[in-house]
Amino acid sequence: MWGGIYAVLFSIATIISPENPIQNGFFKTISQPYERITLSGVEFQDKLVGSELQYSHYLDSKYGPIQTGYSISITDEGGLWFGSGFIRKVKLIDKLNLNFDFFPGFYMKNNEVDLGGWLMFRSGVELEYQIGNLWSISVGYDHRSSGDIWKYNPGLETIKLSLSKNSF
Repeated sequence: MWGGIYAVLFSIATIISPENPIQNGFFKTISQPYERITLSGVEFQDKLVGSELQYSHYLDSKYGPIQTGYSISITDEGGLWFGSGFIRKVKLIDKLNLNFDFFPGFYMKNNEVDLGGWLMFRSGVELEYQIGNLWSISVGYDHRSSGDIWKYNPGLETIKLSLSKNSF
């Protein structure tokens, strides 16, 4: 359910974009690259089951209002996920953004919970506060599952705190 809600919000935020409306197309433009470190609590079937460390790098390009990037994470139980996707930042007020992201990726459970397969879609929402021109901090929530590609599809959520630094 959460993945579908995030997908709808991501789509709406992308289609209704004051700074780059969809009628302008998805032309490639230059954007500010940045890196992010995230610490998360991992939730499975409404229970906190562990923690996760995630690294993300967002590239210096946008397609319309969405910025490309890649990410990798590992849980304290050895669950490994890595993928590539998009983030959409919606400026709420000066220094405050609402971000939506979507990252298809690969999952290896190791000692982590069984999510039903190796292809997982990760989507989330976060509130980001910019600290000067170099740093930002955010809190968020994301969901990862197979989108019913696999017969068994329980999903995994993370409650996250992130620190980002612009690259120059």
